[in-house]
Amino acid sequence: MTSLRRMLGACALAATLWSNAAPADAQSAQFKGIAALSRELSARIAAPDLSVELDWFLPAPGLTELLGAWSAFGSEHTFQNGTPNTLNMVIYHVTLTNFARTLGAWCQAPPLKFDDRFAATLGRLCTWPAAAAKDDATLQAFWLALMGFAAPREEYEAWRTFFLTSSYRDRPGREVVPAMALALTLNPYFLLHR
Repeated sequence: MTSLRRMLGACALAATLWSNAAPADAQSAQFKGIAALSRELSARIAAPDLSVELDWFLPAPGLTELLGAWSAFGSEHTFQNGTPNTLNMVIYHVTLTNFARTLGAWCQAPPLKFDDRFAATLGRLCTWPAAAAKDDATLQAFWLALMGFAAPREEYEAWRTFFLTSSYRDRPGREVVPAMALALTLNPYFLLHR
């Protein structure tokens, strides 16, 4: 009987310790940081020898450090402000909205130079609601150019279905392209480390 009590006590203690340790061990999502996002976008959509810097689209100068940035103090390097919160989400939303609007403006007068392949994809999307713009190859090329392979296929399918079936299906490309880009860049698979 005593050994049974000891075993039950040990199991109860282990369960208590395990349940208390679980939240501490849980992984918290962290932003990639604006510099990392800029590097990813540059590698995928920028013309050779050029870059796409999301800093250009910030609502005010000096906000980069609030969006997840590496900080150095002596020999210590830490990633600061990487945890999503209300303030940095507002800044990300405004920044990515400005970026998405620039892609939409590209439909009328290209303000940025992109890689030829991305420029061709964007050119086809700008003809929305034409059939060529709604073609799966075009939509997938746009998705992969911005998102890369970070998201599962289901994310792409939900995004595609939304734009093909919602009120966006009949709107002009200059309105659809920014909405597509914003929906894509605010996706947690784009913004956060996984």
